Amino acid sequence: MYSPLVVAIHGGGYCAQYYDATRSNSTLPISSFLHVPCIAINRPGYLDSTALGPVPEHSTYCQEEGKYLHHKILPAIWKTYGEAYGVSNIVILAHSLSTPMTVVAAALHAHEGGQSYPLAGVILSGFGTQFNATTEESIHPLIDPLCPRISFPISLKDDIMLCGLADPDVLAQSERLNTSISKAEFFDGGGTWATYWRAKYAQYVKCPVMYNMAGEDRLWVVNAETIDQFTSAFTGSRRVDKGVVVGAPHCMELGVAGRGWYARAFGWAVEVGVDLRVGRGLSG
Repeated sequence: MYSPLVVAIHGGGYCAQYYDATRSNSTLPISSFLHVPCIAINRPGYLDSTALGPVPEHSTYCQEEGKYLHHKILPAIWKTYGEAYGVSNIVILAHSLSTPMTVVAAALHAHEGGQSYPLAGVILSGFGTQFNATTEESIHPLIDPLCPRISFPISLKDDIMLCGLADPDVLAQSERLNTSISKAEFFDGGGTWATYWRAKYAQYVKCPVMYNMAGEDRLWVVNAETIDQFTSAFTGSRRVDKGVVVGAPHCMELGVAGRGWYARAFGWAVEVGVDLRVGRGLSG
């Protein structure tokens, strides 16, 4: 039994249906082909998911979300679906603003010995180290200082997230996939996070890390330097893979290259799942 369970976590302004947008832009085909089950969740505060409680004074939204993922969500998923699906480990597939919570959870998992669920690896995409200045200037004026959540016009959102590299049937789902974003999450992930994530969390992650950015990302600056800046933080990980998905928009899963990206991600999940068992002497 080597198969992983992929837990897919959406980014800001989307929901779990992001991973099943259309028949083509979905985890289902590759999941079925490789016999790798996949569960997509709504993050805390999105749609019907329980919102996070008040953030403690000396913490931040992303840190608390990561703790909730590690202590509550992943153990519950493993308890409910691990044996039922006949899988041996979990691999997290995180996009954009779900990257911080995933890094926090992976670091806590390593620190606490991983007793509540077996984590074989994390797949991170759509979250960089340097914002695209033009995009940043276009979205900040739209943030209402009096509202705790942020909603962007669908047309602007599609332009930034998909930049003309998605099929019409995907664009037809934009309204269905759209949600608002917690302002606390937005400003932590897009600002405060940069001041603490490397020293407090990234260096303590031990599981394999796969990091890919979109070649046509309009939200982040993507080049060899920014990719190295991100991956160099994982000094304790036993394996770090990195790359660029050519021809992909920020929301790679929704783009025309989405199927190729899913194939790469799920194939990697299988590989590190086997490595976890064999490396621990659990073969057979």
